[in-house]
Amino acid sequence: MKHRLLAAVLLLAFVPTLQADDVEDRIKSIRADYNATESAELTAKEISFDGGSELAELTKYRNREGEIVKLKYVTGSDHSAVTDYFYFKNGELYFIYQSQGSWSFDPKGGESATIDTGREQRIYYDGDRVIRHLVKEVKSRDPDAISKLLADAENQSVNDSEAATGLQNAGYRLLKVEDRAQLEKYLYEE
Repeated sequence: MKHRLLAAVLLLAFVPTLQADDVEDRIKSIRADYNATESAELTAKEISFDGGSELAELTKYRNREGEIVKLKYVTGSDHSAVTDYFYFKNGELYFIYQSQGSWSFDPKGGESATIDTGREQRIYYDGDRVIRHLVKEVKSRDPDAISKLLADAENQSVNDSEAATGLQNAGYRLLKVEDRAQLEKYLYEE
């Protein structure tokens, strides 16, 4: 009985390491797919919508075989802008990179002072399962400092399944958008 208990304890001690190694192997594979997409010759189709105070632009990137391998979705309004990049392989979403910027008036800084915020998310998927979700966010009274602050900021590992699922669903829905009317419908039904 003691040997079975010891074997079970040893097995459980190694399971997280094996799972972590599997995750790291999958992350390496995702990065390789990402790099292959970024270095490939892709054709782009742009669809845009200008609703006055709201803008939306979707760019679909296809590989030589005609498969959509990347989407770039940009939205903006008076105080913010968001750019989402969705990466696909064989029709399956495997990675999302999101960059957000916004500003608000600084209540402590006088009439025209602002606080700018920059935020990035990276979400890695294995099928429908999130295997890593990283976020970094910075704030500054100097809007020109945001890029450097983001570059220097540490990624924080988060477990935000609602955000990850929402972005995943958005990527699959955007795959189906083919024209301005569908983009407008998508924008206002989000």
